[in-house]
Amino acid sequence: MASNAQLTQEHTVANPLAAVELPGVEHPVDWEAMATDDVYGLIHELYQHLADREPETPTSGVLQRSVQLEDTLRYATTLQNRYTGLIKDAFNSSSLRSTLELPEGKTAFRDPKDLLAKTHDIRANAASARIRLADAVTPVRASDPERSDDVAVGETRLPMLAAFQGRLNPSKLSSALSMIDEIDKNAVAAGKDDQYREKLRKLVDKDLAEKIEHTTCEEFSRYVGQRKNDLLASVDPDDQNFRQQHTEAMHDVRRVGPVRGNKNAIEYRLTLDAEGDEATQTLLATLTNPRGKGDDEEFERRSAGQRRMHALRDVIKFSLANLDKAGFRGASGAHTQMTVITDYASLLEGIRNDLADALPEVQQRQREELLALLAQLHSTEGDKNTSRGGDARVPEPSGQNIPPQTITLGDTILTVPPPKKSDVSELFDDDNLDRLQPRISRGIFTNYIPPDVILRMRCDVGVSPITMTGHRQVLSIGRQQRQFPDALRRAIVGRDRGCAVPGCHWAASLCELHHVQYWSKNGDTSTENGVTLCAHHHQAIHAGQLRITRVDGEFRFVLHPLLDPKQQPRKNYFYQT
Repeated sequence: MASNAQLTQEHTVANPLAAVELPGVEHPVDWEAMATDDVYGLIHELYQHLADREPETPTSGVLQRSVQLEDTLRYATTLQNRYTGLIKDAFNSSSLRSTLELPEGKTAFRDPKDLLAKTHDIRANAASARIRLADAVTPVRASDPERSDDVAVGETRLPMLAAFQGRLNPSKLSSALSMIDEIDKNAVAAGKDDQYREKLRKLVDKDLAEKIEHTTCEEFSRYVGQRKNDLLASVDPDDQNFRQQHTEAMHDVRRVGPVRGNKNAIEYRLTLDAEGDEATQTLLATLTNPRGKGDDEEFERRSAGQRRMHALRDVIKFSLANLDKAGFRGASGAHTQMTVITDYASLLEGIRNDLADALPEVQQRQREELLALLAQLHSTEGDKNTSRGGDARVPEPSGQNIPPQTITLGDTILTVPPPKKSDVSELFDDDNLDRLQPRISRGIFTNYIPPDVILRMRCDVGVSPITMTGHRQVLSIGRQQRQFPDALRRAIVGRDRGCAVPGCHWAASLCELHHVQYWSKNGDTSTENGVTLCAHHHQAIHAGQLRITRVDGEFRFVLHPLLDPKQQPRKNYFYQT
């Protein structure tokens, strides 16, 4: 085989493959005659050969070899971008979908990004970034039905930056592209014409190309951020007379996330219009007036910011409780409700001490009876065993491998599964990671809600508490009606939490309920026959692109052969972990 110098110095060899000599082959290899699968097989073998050749301990030249590998992988991104563009074209053109082995109509994939993410096993944001990068650094293709008229077929949208693909870390190009897209979006909102935007794009393309090669990733990212801020300010009108379109583009609601890692403090950022600001200020001024609470010392101790937050939260909860009266409907025409999910066994353990603090004058036996009554309210026939006599009692928790708890109330024994644990070391003897749960309650969107907040929320109108126990069976109403009633809908949403199709991350509030056995074919309206699906996968089921089966009492999905050639039933672990 040729030396490394021959393979890496492409400018000295017209065709590097022509210089490759294989042992036992008298004539040059006819690479064009080799099947594509064989070429990829050879590449895999070469990588395996390099892995086998590399020793387990550092040797001279290890850094150089690692850099060579990095350069090789980066060079592959050029071909990766081309593949991405071709896959996008094929999906977006009905006449070309056969090249992807997909039907012309509804498919198991929502869009090209979904197809790329699922088939290549990458995150959705990574697939989206690849598509944006391919659109910017590869020549415009005649097969692209979404191509714009501002760049001709065969030309590249960002030609100067495109020259660096395969030579630099792809993250540099991605950050440059994100900045250019945001600048262009703001230019549109500011009312700039196409000629202005094209000149601005060329100017930024040239500016970033001059910096991208001779800076580190951190330096280039910092430069891009500074340049973006300067350009955003320059796009604004000089007289600060913003057009309506530009003003509307500034409005935003964004969930930033936990504040400094505090899982019970979530930061949001709002940018309102004048109408929204007036309505919000009116509400907050009314609800946060300290005089309106009289002698409520706890209210007085809160800061102004805390009072505003609590007021806004209560207004949102009130709105949720009254959406049915306002005419706003969610998926499938259902009234939008806030769903809270708790592990019942852990909830019982969590409120035991709270009861002792809240009711110190009440005897322990009476508090245990209260717990037992609470358990009975949420028990089913499958949770009950008949026994004689006995007082209500809840066994004390232990760190051992404990069986399900029993709560005795009169002649009835209620069975409650052992509570979840937050310390994995306590589960070593159990050998059961299903009991590991650092939280005992959560919502559809919020990962942690404290137990005392759960107890308070259960009293609120518009909050749907779903309690999960080991033996609990949710309601079934048979075939009395086709539409799922609210009580049944809450039970199914609490079980699935989102679209049940593996790989889908759509929350339950955006989903619909589907009869697994069609209503038209005598399917029941029940939790046993209902499953949560987003609109896309609901249509894909009816189009025959997905199949539902049941394994061990759970709904499983047989995915498209492109995703699972073995056609094994799978479940969605995104909301079930």
